[in-house]
Amino acid sequence: MPVVTPAVDVVEVPGQLVITEYFGNAATKDPRLSAAHVKWLAAGEEDWQTPEFDEWVLIISGEVRLEHAGGPTLVSGGSGVFLPAGLRVKWVFPGPCEYVPLCLPAFSPDNVHREEPGAEAAPATAATEGVPAVFSPVDVVKAGDLTITEFFGRVTSKDERLSACLAVVSAPCAEAYQAPDFDEYVLVLKGRLQLHQAGGVTEVEPGQAVLLKAGERVKWVWPGECTYIPVCLPAFSPENCHREPEEGAAKDETCMERLRELHGADAAPEKAQAT
Repeated sequence: MPVVTPAVDVVEVPGQLVITEYFGNAATKDPRLSAAHVKWLAAGEEDWQTPEFDEWVLIISGEVRLEHAGGPTLVSGGSGVFLPAGLRVKWVFPGPCEYVPLCLPAFSPDNVHREEPGAEAAPATAATEGVPAVFSPVDVVKAGDLTITEFFGRVTSKDERLSACLAVVSAPCAEAYQAPDFDEYVLVLKGRLQLHQAGGVTEVEPGQAVLLKAGERVKWVWPGECTYIPVCLPAFSPENCHREPEEGAAKDETCMERLRELHGADAAPEKAQAT
């Protein structure tokens, strides 16, 4: 069954910054991946750091300036940015900013290697060469009441390790049953999500996280408006989600044909899965 856990506010600076962890060493005790929802409420900056983890960041609104040896990289809202492990970087926020950072392996105070103010200006670990890679997201699904925008994955960043999207539901709808080959980490930011399985229905409320392990057969149902972040390891594809065709599902065949084309997949209709 899906595992539902509450998000945890791991950093809270009144009037300045709130970091809410949905998955990771604090919220779920999972060292594989961390995922958080970060809100800078005013201008600010972080100390220099040289993390041991790869970091995929969905910039929802505002902007961030990433300073590094190659020069500053400005990333605006509606963009994704990838920072490879070992890149020495300083985050600067000119104003309010909302983003979702995904770290693989999970963030910890020990593996971020933050340089404390006043300390010798040298990274805690040997910095690697490289620069942040900025990506323009793609609306991979536009199906009436459901829009899924891929920030990272097989379409946008050509990365098979991980896919991460912003999904917005504007009215009640439901999707077809599926039994994916990937683990799916879901951050529910607004609204409610229902996951239907043979054993019952799992309700996921805003501010909660849910993990669906690979192979779980599940039907997604949205009772109303909902905003969530689905993260798939390995990355989603039309083939590895094993979706069962269903009349009246949120994604119709035209939508699925476009999804297969974006992934360079066979445009043949889906085959029904055994129930």
